Amino acid sequence: MRALAVPVAVFLAAAGCVGTVVSLNSVPSPDVRVTVGEEEPGPGAGPSPGRAPEEGDPGTAEPPGPGTAAPEEPETAEPETAEPETAEPETGGGTGSVPPGSYDGVSVAVGEFAVTVETAYTDATITDGMGMHDTAPEGWEYFILRLDVTNAGSAPAAFDPVGSLGTATDGSEYTNDSGAEYTVAHDYFWDDLAPGETVTTHILFLVPAGTELSSVLINGEVRLSPN
Repeated sequence: MRALAVPVAVFLAAAGCVGTVVSLNSVPSPDVRVTVGEEEPGPGAGPSPGRAPEEGDPGTAEPPGPGTAAPEEPETAEPETAEPETAEPETGGGTGSVPPGSYDGVSVAVGEFAVTVETAYTDATITDGMGMHDTAPEGWEYFILRLDVTNAGSAPAAFDPVGSLGTATDGSEYTNDSGAEYTVAHDYFWDDLAPGETVTTHILFLVPAGTELSSVLINGEVRLSPN
């Protein structure tokens, strides 16, 4: 009986082992994959330890060390400010206004004579104050220079304004009117003056009414300019 019991026990043990193996074979084994190569970093992860960072990797720039110049910021060019141009006044061929009184007190030397303008004025009618007179044509008038003339030389000499030329502000030119000068003459008739002698005489120009003279050339040689 005991001899029969031992084989039965062995049979039961063997049957249990077979069942265990069958049960293990029926359980699915986990799927394990082995990847050969580098492991991809997760989001936000830096380069793996032990791997040198490659050029172009984000987040691998190193701060400049001592003695390393920081990158220069681009200079911003300042806009150039143009200077406002100042418009110059336009000038025509003539000059500005030159009233006859601009010649009052002007002095020049004409040869051996010292000539000073006592007064300058315009008038359509002239007279010597002793019955002689003349009137300018309509639309015209006389430009009159009343002069004090002194013989500053050492010998007698006559002062004669013949050939005097008046230039208007518009560039027009007028010669002296000898006939009108004779009309107004009353104390000097172009005789010789003794050294040191002074007389009053005139230079006259017949000009369109309103004409202003910018200069006068006495005897065609010496320029008389207004103040």
